[in-house]
Amino acid sequence: MDSNELVHGSGNIWEDFGYADADMRQAKGQLAARIIAALDQRQLTTRRAHELTGFAAADFSRVRNADYGRFTLDRMIRMLHALDAEVEVRIAFERREASTQPNRPLERA
Repeated sequence: MDSNELVHGSGNIWEDFGYADADMRQAKGQLAARIIAALDQRQLTTRRAHELTGFAAADFSRVRNADYGRFTLDRMIRMLHALDAEVEVRIAFERREASTQPNRPLERA
């Protein structure tokens, strides 16, 4: 790939890089962004968030550090609700057309 070549992504960076669990990674990233925004808006430390929600301070630290391996979507949604944040989750089942998928994964740097 030419270094000046513009490549249009799919809207999901994980899919563009060929991850099999791209949709899950994207969803967790979006939930994490909302959790972090709720923490920042209320100026909560991880310890204070633990005191208010009952979730471990280490959980909030992992979210801030983009370490989502231990989290299910359900758990992240519950964390967000515990922070008094409104969240609506929609799941759509659609058949993907071959033309919407990248021709090949983007090269990793």
